[in-house]
Amino acid sequence: MATFSTALILIIDDSICVRRILEIALRKAGYDTQGFADGYTALRWLASEEASLPALIILDLVMPKMDGYSVLRHLRKRPATASTPVIMLSGRTGIVDQLKGRIAGASVYLTKPFRSQTVLAAMHDLLGDVATTEVRS
Repeated sequence: MATFSTALILIIDDSICVRRILEIALRKAGYDTQGFADGYTALRWLASEEASLPALIILDLVMPKMDGYSVLRHLRKRPATASTPVIMLSGRTGIVDQLKGRIAGASVYLTKPFRSQTVLAAMHDLLGDVATTEVRS
């Protein structure tokens, strides 16, 4: 039987300020969030039994331990997250970085500084306007 739950959005960014801004905006919009300061910790959590599959991932490019390109390549290799939409959010504004992000598998590449409304609009384009998703039990 199908049940409905709030869509989970992972926020992977080493800036606590960016994570908090996004968490507040997304929760106001009806999403559940889980934040991580680096990609390595996020990937370990996703591989754990307590993890829920995210509806979407917001991913920074420049982080300690593992950069966003590497995280994205790992996500795309895993069957469970291979098709999960990823918004890459980076301070790198160059066309080469944007192309590398798209080649690595980013659905959307947004630059910092950002507006919460821009991130929400990109999410809407990727997920539709519903904050809840169907979960199979």
